[in-house]
Amino acid sequence: MSTALSPPVRRLPGRLRRLDPSLVLAVVPVLVLLVVGWELRWVNEDGFIYFRVVDHLLAGDGPVFNAGERVEAYTSPAWLAVLALAGGALPVAGLESISVVLGVALTGAGLWAACAGALRLDRALAAGSRRVLLPLGALVIAATPAFWGFVTSGLETSLVFAWLGVSFYALARLAGASAQSGPDAPGTRTRLGLAVVLGLGPLVRPDLAPFSASYVLALVYLCRPLRLRSAVGLIAAALALPVAYQVFRMGYFAALVPGTALAKEAGLAFWTRGLGYLGDLLLTYALPLPLALLGWLGWRRAAPAWRAGRRRAVVVAAAPVIGALLHVVYVLRLGGDYMHGRMLLPSVFAALMPVAVVALPRRRALAAALTAAIVVWAGVAALALRAPSQFGPEAGRWQILDQRAKQRDTPAHPHPVTLADHDALPLSQPSVGYGARALAQPGRSVLSLDAPVVSRRTAEGALPVQRPLPLDLRADPAVSAPVVIFTGSIGRLGYAAGPEVRIADRLGLADPVAARLRLEPERTARAGHEKLLPAAWFLARFADPAAVRASRRFGANPRIPAARAALGCGELARVLEAVNAPLTPGRFVANVGEAIELHSLRVPADPVAARRELCDR
Repeated sequence: MSTALSPPVRRLPGRLRRLDPSLVLAVVPVLVLLVVGWELRWVNEDGFIYFRVVDHLLAGDGPVFNAGERVEAYTSPAWLAVLALAGGALPVAGLESISVVLGVALTGAGLWAACAGALRLDRALAAGSRRVLLPLGALVIAATPAFWGFVTSGLETSLVFAWLGVSFYALARLAGASAQSGPDAPGTRTRLGLAVVLGLGPLVRPDLAPFSASYVLALVYLCRPLRLRSAVGLIAAALALPVAYQVFRMGYFAALVPGTALAKEAGLAFWTRGLGYLGDLLLTYALPLPLALLGWLGWRRAAPAWRAGRRRAVVVAAAPVIGALLHVVYVLRLGGDYMHGRMLLPSVFAALMPVAVVALPRRRALAAALTAAIVVWAGVAALALRAPSQFGPEAGRWQILDQRAKQRDTPAHPHPVTLADHDALPLSQPSVGYGARALAQPGRSVLSLDAPVVSRRTAEGALPVQRPLPLDLRADPAVSAPVVIFTGSIGRLGYAAGPEVRIADRLGLADPVAARLRLEPERTARAGHEKLLPAAWFLARFADPAAVRASRRFGANPRIPAARAALGCGELARVLEAVNAPLTPGRFVANVGEAIELHSLRVPADPVAARRELCDR
C-alpha cells in the first residue's frame, strides 16, 4: 500500500515549487478588481441595445434593432456573438445576468493573462532570471476607479480586456518558443491560428484595429525567417474574419461602418474635445505618475535586452504599447466619448500589460521608493479620486460623466442589472416600454415620446411619464410593428417594449435617417448626442398622412410634408430601400455598391432644406 501511495506524495511538492511566486502575488490585484467590479455590478443603458438585438437574432429576425429594418445598432460583432451563444444556451438565466457573469470572467481572464504574459516576457528579457516580480502594473489597473464600472456594464469592454490580455500572452509564449527548433517549435497551424485570433480586434471593437496591426506585425517578426508567401499567409489569416464580416456588413446593412459610427461621425476630427476627454481620465486619477514610473521600469528592462540581441521579447513588449499610442491618437481625433474613460481604457490596459508584473531595481532603497510611490498612489486613487457623476460645471465643458456613479441606487435594488432593477429607480425608462407593449395589443398606433407629460404615483413620489399620442400608422408593408416609439433612449425602453414595438431612434444609433443627418459646424453637445432627428421626420415616415392633416397639433406644420417628400427623393430614398427591402441575393449584391456610393450622404436636419437639396437636383 505504501508503494502505491508514494508517487502522488512525491509529485505534489514539485508542483508547488513550480508555481511562480510572481503569479501568486498577481492574484491580489486581479481579485481586487473582480471583487470591486462585482460589488458595483450593473448594466448600462447601451447594454440593453445589445440585448434587444440578441432577442431579434435568436428569434430569426437577424442582427437588427427593429425587425424588417437592417441597421447595425451595435458596436461589437464579437460581443453580440458571445451574448447570443450564451443566451441561446442559457435562456432561463436572462441576458442581463449573463452579461454580468461574462463581464467578471472575461475581465479576470484578461488581467490574469496580461500578468502571465508579462512574467514570460521578463524571463526572456532577462535571460532566464528567476527574480520575484511585483504586480505593480496590475495594481494600477485594479486601483483606477474608471475600470471598476466596466468590469460588467453589459458592454463589450470586458471582452476587449480579455482579447488584449490573451493575445499578449500568446505572443509572449511564442516569443520564447519561436527560438526553438525541432518538435517543440511552433508549427504552421499554430501560427495561422494565432494570426486569426490577433486579427479579431476590429470585430471586438472597430477602434481596436491599431492593436491588431501591431500584434500581427509582431507575429510576423517572431516567425522569421519567413518566405514572402508565408508572411502573406499570416496577414491573410488575420484579415480573413474581419474582411468576411465587412462584406456581410456592406451587403446586409448597406453600410461601410456600423450605425453607431455614422451617428457619432467617427470619421470626423474633433481634437479639442478629444484632448478634454484624455485629460478627464489622466488628470482625474493622476495617472501620469504611475505610468511614468512603470514606463521607466519597463524601459530599463527592455533596452539592455535589445542590445544583447534578445529582440523577440522586446518586440512583443513594444507591440501593445505601440497599439495603445495609435489608439489614443484615434480617440483624440474622434473626440472621445461621453462615458468617463470608456474609450481610453483599452489604451491604458494595453500600455500596462508589459509591466503588469515588473522587476524592481536591485538597489533596495530605489526599489522601496518606487514600490511605495505606486502603492500610495493606488490607495489615494481607489479611496479618494472620483470623476463627476452629475451634469454641471464640475463635469467640464463636454459633460463627461461616470455613468456607474450616475446610476442612483435604491435600497431595494443596489445593483441595477435587470429591467426590474432599473424600473425601481427614479425616472424609470422601462415603464414606458412596458406601456408601449400593452398598447401593441388592441390596435395600430403611434406612441410619441414628445407628447405632453403626466405624473405617475409611486413609492418614491410623482414621476414623469410620457402620455401616448395616438395616430394611425401609414399603410406601409415596411412598418409591421403595431406601435412605434419616437425616443432618444433606446436601450432599456426598447428591451422592455419587446420586438413587437418599433423604436424610432432620434439620436441615430438605430435609425437610418437620423444617422445621416448633417452635423452643425459648432459641435457643442455631448459626444454621440449631437444629432437629433426632428419629430417631423418621424411623423412623415410612420404616421398616416390623413391622420396628421386632421390633427390640431400637426396639421398645419409644413415640415411634415417636406420630410415626406425628402424621404422619397434621391439618395435618401435609396438608403431606405437598401435597409427595408426584402434581402434577396440580388439585393445583397446591390447593397455592396450602395454602401460605397451612399457612405458620404448627409442631409440637413430641417426637412424643408432636405427636400430642396434632395428633390430639386
